[in-house]
This record gives sequence, C-alpha cells and structure tokens, in this order.
Amino acid sequence: MTPLEIKKRIEQDFSVTLHTSSRKRNYVYPRAVFIKLCREFTELGTQDLADMLGLKAHASVLNALNHTFYDAMYEKKFKNYYDNMKRVLSSAPSLQKENEELKQEITEMREVISFYREKCAKYGIFR
Repeated sequence: MTPLEIKKRIEQDFSVTLHTSSRKRNYVYPRAVFIKLCREFTELGTQDLADMLGLKAHASVLNALNHTFYDAMYEKKFKNYYDNMKRVLSSAPSLQKENEELKQEITEMREVISFYREKCAKYGIFR
C-alpha cells in the first residue's frame, strides 16, 4: 500500500481528517498510527510525513512516533486497529485464516494418527 492509500483508509475508518491540526485525541491517535505504519512499511522520511500531514516540522512526526503512538497503544481500539493494519500491510494471514489453516492441519494429523493406530492394531504393535 502507498502512504496515500494508508492515509485514506485510516481517515475512512476513524472518520477523521489527518491533515487537521487539532490536538484532540480522536485526531492525534489516528495520526500517530498513520505515521508509525508509514515508517514501518514505506520509505518516507519524517519531513516527508510532516509535509503530507501539514505539520510544521519533522519534530512533530518524531514526537508522534516516540510518545503519542505508545499512548495510543493503551487504548484497545487503536491497538487492535494498528495490529490489524500491520497484519494487512505485511501480508501476514489474519487470525481467522490462520485458525482455519490450523484446524485443517489438525484434521489431517488426526487422519494420519488413526491410520497408524489401525496398522498397529492390525499387526499387534504396542499392545
């Protein structure tokens, strides 16, 4: 995903405009999540992110990364959102998909175990 796509998605999901220079929590936390995701998954520097968000200096981006982001992680809503977006951006499987794959593996392993149990019973092994 490009930084603009990430920005649009966060703005859509939180119903905020990240370009707003408000210090209210419902604007600051999504902005911090956006900055963290962009730093992890894009090549944008702090000044580029500041320009994209209409911030005055790169120091505002650094403050969001080093302080505000960790404050946001104490709220479940933002932590869950960040974890989900991180999973989406890193192309890691979702928890549901991972659970389904594990259930399939368990089913296959049970079939293998029952096959070997039948063979052991047939030949009298491990009585």
